[in-house]
Amino acid sequence: MTLLGSYGLFAGLVLLVVARPDLGSQAVPACGICLLWSDLRRDGESPIVLTFLATVVAAVLMARAPENLPVLAAGLLGLWMLAGAQAAHRNRQFADERETLLEQMTLQDQIRDDERDLKYYRSYEETVGVDTRLRRDLSDAAKSLSGTMDGREVQTRLITILSERFPSARVTVVGGAGEDPLLLAAQRRRGPVLIKDARTEAQVVPGARFLSGVAIPMKVMRQAAGFVKLESDKPGAFGPDEVRTADLFATMAALSLENIRLYESVHRQATHDSLTQLHSHRAFQQRLQEEVLRSGRSQTPLALIMLDVDHFKQYNDKFGHQAGDQLLRTLASILSSFARPVDFAARYGGEEFALILPNFVRSEAISVAERIRARVAEEPFTFNGAPTRATMSLGVAAFPTDATTASQIVRVADERLYKAKHGGRNQVVG
Repeated sequence: MTLLGSYGLFAGLVLLVVARPDLGSQAVPACGICLLWSDLRRDGESPIVLTFLATVVAAVLMARAPENLPVLAAGLLGLWMLAGAQAAHRNRQFADERETLLEQMTLQDQIRDDERDLKYYRSYEETVGVDTRLRRDLSDAAKSLSGTMDGREVQTRLITILSERFPSARVTVVGGAGEDPLLLAAQRRRGPVLIKDARTEAQVVPGARFLSGVAIPMKVMRQAAGFVKLESDKPGAFGPDEVRTADLFATMAALSLENIRLYESVHRQATHDSLTQLHSHRAFQQRLQEEVLRSGRSQTPLALIMLDVDHFKQYNDKFGHQAGDQLLRTLASILSSFARPVDFAARYGGEEFALILPNFVRSEAISVAERIRARVAEEPFTFNGAPTRATMSLGVAAFPTDATTASQIVRVADERLYKAKHGGRNQVVG
């Protein structure tokens, strides 16, 4: 009706001008009423159309009555100013409405956030008792899991903790997913998986042998380290709170395993040579002291083999230091292959190695040294695809026939090693 009214009023004014041309100077300003009326529709097109039509009518009147030109021009200018002011006002109004709408949307978002926070705090208030018990259990678990330096014991204690927390669940810790559908789902998701009822989630865990279950991946040093799995024959036995609790315990166990690995790594760096991965000189001295004391108490023999690479400097000069490093690594591997679990292989320093042989008399140690020498002499030490050759000289000493202290047995073995070098190299002296 607003649209028809504004256009009807404009049509009436046009008919009035046709019937009474002398009223044209009053009709053009009256078109402003049509503009104001059309503005009630909040439509940007109608005022433009009416302004254009009024301009056409004014142009016709100016052509028919040139004597009224100033009056008609003034009325038309006023009409245009009215149309412009009306458009500017409408644009400001639309801008204000958009700003108001954005504020409303922002307030609605804040209301939703406040409602969510309020719901969370209500839930927190309801579960404060449960959380208090959880904190106590976490404290006890932290003491238990951090009280051992054995990785297997950590897993055993984690199973015990979770079994006490969830007495009706079957708790296991496994190293890999295998063919287990629940663990495979956790592996794909890279996070905890909750199955409330396996009958309704058969597409996730096909062929499951449980009705409800939880799988939590464990990471140690940012590497996959297995899974914690809880199963129950009762549907709905686990919920988000149970998943969160189990995840906390699993995370604590993972931290304990990380501490163990860090300790082992630091200990290994302190007791092993970084190039050959054999025991270091310091670890060798400590172990030799222990073995000499043990042999003295138990009246059992002990042998020591000192080994040195022949012409190692010439080898480095000829093939380069990288080839020399590769040679030392290969020699360390050969030496380790001759060592029993109770033996102790070490890099004594530079190109010199040592092998402690508990419960070996000197003749047995000489036999082992000869086999090592022969193996080294036969080994094609390949570097960059080209075979090279190297030999070793070896000296053997035994406790208590050659020495009665750790320093003495090292000195005797070292003297025999240099005797082998001065005697032509690539030989064993015992």
